[in-house]
Amino acid sequence: MNNNINKEEHNIKKQERREKKKTDKRKATAYEVLFIFEKILEGWKTIKIYNTLIQQNSSSDIDKKWVEKIATGNCKLYESELSKEQFTDYLGMREKVYLYHLNNKNKI
Repeated sequence: MNNNINKEEHNIKKQERREKKKTDKRKATAYEVLFIFEKILEGWKTIKIYNTLIQQNSSSDIDKKWVEKIATGNCKLYESELSKEQFTDYLGMREKVYLYHLNNKNKI
């Protein structure tokens, strides 16, 4: 019994470490990711999104390459970063952005 509790604790801590590592590596806050998704769905170009983000927050760690990567829908947020409602919205937007990217990629 005690061994199972330790194993569960270990798995929870391991998951938390992974989330922290991946969010730090992402270089964008959860709100920046949501902003990028919204603007991609509105038809903005990635350079315009990047410039807007930098103007709004000059201390942001995000760079143009990360904006382009996130704009493909290839960005994972975790429930711990957002409220439940925002996380649900994020999941729907991520799917739309991913499909938008696939459709536009095929047109080129």
